[in-house]
Amino acid sequence: MRARSIALAVAFDEAGNVLLLKRTTTQHCADLWSFPGGKIEAGETPKGAAIRELQEETGLSGSNWKLLGMHRFEYPDRLLNFMLFTCLCNSSDLLSCESEHAWITLDELPDFPMPEANAELIGMLNAGPRN
Repeated sequence: MRARSIALAVAFDEAGNVLLLKRTTTQHCADLWSFPGGKIEAGETPKGAAIRELQEETGLSGSNWKLLGMHRFEYPDRLLNFMLFTCLCNSSDLLSCESEHAWITLDELPDFPMPEANAELIGMLNAGPRN
């Protein structure tokens, strides 16, 4: 099974809240919450993919980008290599998002059902530096 490389953007606002998007019914892990992100395209850097995905999915452009960590996870039907980035988003920027979304505190993360692969990513986020 060939691994897919995925860049995720954990977008923080000035108050320290993070942005979650609800996955659509047609996406893998449908109706669960996740961070903006997606596949790293050929010729694209992981950070470039995170920046692009955040822009495409939310209309936001982050600053102060940092690589928080990497994690490999295998679902029965796919193998994923995650690269987790954090960034700071200005709350005055216009959020343009087609999917349901929420700005939440890190303490609220357990209240939002997320894909199984995100458990390790949440651990990295809770242990890592804040933007």
